[in-house]
Amino acid sequence: MEKKPEHIPVEQRQYLVLEDIIESLPGKRKWAEAVFSRLRRITTISDRARVLDVGAASGGFIAVCTQLGYRCEGVEPWEEERLAAVQLSEHLGIPIPIVAAAAESIPYDADVFDVVHASSVIEHVLDVDSAFAEAYRVLKAGGVFWFNTASSMCPLQAEIRGFPLFGWYPDSLKKRIMDWAKEARPHLVGHAKTPAINWFTPWKARSLLKKHGFKQVYDRWDLRGEDEGGKGYRFALRLIRSTRITKTVADVAVPGCSYAAIK
Repeated sequence: MEKKPEHIPVEQRQYLVLEDIIESLPGKRKWAEAVFSRLRRITTISDRARVLDVGAASGGFIAVCTQLGYRCEGVEPWEEERLAAVQLSEHLGIPIPIVAAAAESIPYDADVFDVVHASSVIEHVLDVDSAFAEAYRVLKAGGVFWFNTASSMCPLQAEIRGFPLFGWYPDSLKKRIMDWAKEARPHLVGHAKTPAINWFTPWKARSLLKKHGFKQVYDRWDLRGEDEGGKGYRFALRLIRSTRITKTVADVAVPGCSYAAIK
């Protein structure tokens, strides 16, 4: 009979977690290469760019960025994740610097990073305004803030189970349901300590980013390259980009959203 995780000795659990992290690294490397390739379409990023990973978790993105030549650091509020990053660092023999902090209070000087990266983090922060203000503050002039997050446009989502079309619920109702699920039905939100409470439309994202000083904002369709797929992909991408209506249809059909904003 398979042991439940809580019945596995701590040392063995830690080893299993490390195994999972190591197995995920090739995928994270492809992810990092894709993100930086897309960002280079809208701004200049040097091969030795200084990168901040917000919500760095166990440090996988930092590790692959370091292997790609970037100078990458991270902030992560949860201690167990930072401890896993220490194990990964020891296993790979490379530094994975992560400090204990949240997106709303980044303990770095102003104007020091070329890129701020936040993957599946912004939907979970308690104060979006503070998180965006901090991303802007620590970026150099011309630096870029990239994030992906939960979309209010698409009815499909992976943040909570058992609530059909949840993406279309009013934001106030989403928050009440998430607060309830966290306490009463934690399995519905994957036992997340901070379930997704921030959901975005393109106009909400652009408005908030410009409010905090970002000059130019690009969505996921702007960032994708026509060289990323075959003829069908190129045709679909051109169609999506052709009008505001087709972009809206694509945002409704495809879960999630992502944005890049230049300081």
